[in-house]
Amino acid sequence: MAVIKKPKKWIPQYEQIIAMNDDKINVLILGTSGCGKSTLINAILEANKAPTGIGEAVTKEIAIYQNQVLPFRMIDTVGFEYGIFKQNRIKRDIAKFSMEGVRTSNVEKLIHMIWFCIDGTTKRIDQEVLGYIKSVTNSWKNVPVIVVFTKSYSRVEISENINMAKAAIDKYNTNHRRPLNVKDIIPVVAMEYKIDNTVTVPPMGLDVLINRTVELVPEARAISKTAIKEIDLKIKNSMANTLIASAATGATVVGAIPLPIPDATILVPIQTSMLTGVAKIYGIQDDASNEIINTILKVGTTTMAGRNLLNAIKAIPGINVAATVLNAAVAGAITLGAGEVSNVLFQKVYNKEIELTTVDWDAEITNLFEDYLPGIVDALKKLSIDSNGKVELESIGKVLAALAKSFTKDNKNKQKKK
Repeated sequence: MAVIKKPKKWIPQYEQIIAMNDDKINVLILGTSGCGKSTLINAILEANKAPTGIGEAVTKEIAIYQNQVLPFRMIDTVGFEYGIFKQNRIKRDIAKFSMEGVRTSNVEKLIHMIWFCIDGTTKRIDQEVLGYIKSVTNSWKNVPVIVVFTKSYSRVEISENINMAKAAIDKYNTNHRRPLNVKDIIPVVAMEYKIDNTVTVPPMGLDVLINRTVELVPEARAISKTAIKEIDLKIKNSMANTLIASAATGATVVGAIPLPIPDATILVPIQTSMLTGVAKIYGIQDDASNEIINTILKVGTTTMAGRNLLNAIKAIPGINVAATVLNAAVAGAITLGAGEVSNVLFQKVYNKEIELTTVDWDAEITNLFEDYLPGIVDALKKLSIDSNGKVELESIGKVLAALAKSFTKDNKNKQKKK
């Protein structure tokens, strides 16, 4: 059993992000154009920091608003309309914005809570709207939601709106496996509104909204911690598999070239560079990863796992058409298998599921190779069948690269089940 010295002060990135996030939480504000989001922000801040207007969308991009007093930031978004294309664009923008926050450890771009603003004079909240709330922050599952009815000028309409919203939310949650975590429905009037020369509606509900948001801070922070970890792993998993796909394609090319020296002379540096790169993605230093990398290379090429792969690929009809094709398939498949084994292992180390100093790496790595190699062989078999036995080198590279990307989703699903 290998004994590896654990790096000093090694902390997973998601824990660093969470540790930094001790000051304010971030409230994402969603709503249709003209519902009063910017007016609400100005009223909460008690300063004209957000642009307001009449008759057109005035927020052109995602913007962050805060002051020294409030324990939360407000993230304003472009107003969405009842159209699938506009909604999808906003969802992509928010996903990119928040994932960038996790990737760069920018706490101002994380999401902890949602205020979903609805114009109280429209009396409208349907299932499409509720589905939008959930899907727009798909990565930030179960964050607390407060439904905010803006422009709540009529006491009769306030009562009707609250009852209507409760019924719609109950219906949605009954019909969907992952319910909306709606914590409250709060009517507000953000600024004084003149109905006529004699009747004026004063601001109302802002203190209730602020107090309720502050009450939910501990829960919002706890839920966001889980989301941060999942997003961080998703980013790293995707980066690792992009690197693995490139290395597998490169190994396929090298394996197909008749060389006067053993292919391993060139393949080993490709594989070592790939494995070192995966380790760095997960923030694991060289002194902690070298023993694991050496064991992966040994298991993948010299042990039962490597021999099983070679025999399985040789048995595929069509792959044996030419020695170059066979060599390319073996080289690419071993590289892909080694990459995926490293991705799983370094992810486990990153998640603190296994300790660097207490693992039988030979056994762990051999088991992982046995898990991944059948899928690689099956993909090559399918390629041979689809091409009627006329397998081309370019096709092998494409299949292995696509398979590496598919492992991103597989690894994500495995993490969900834990």
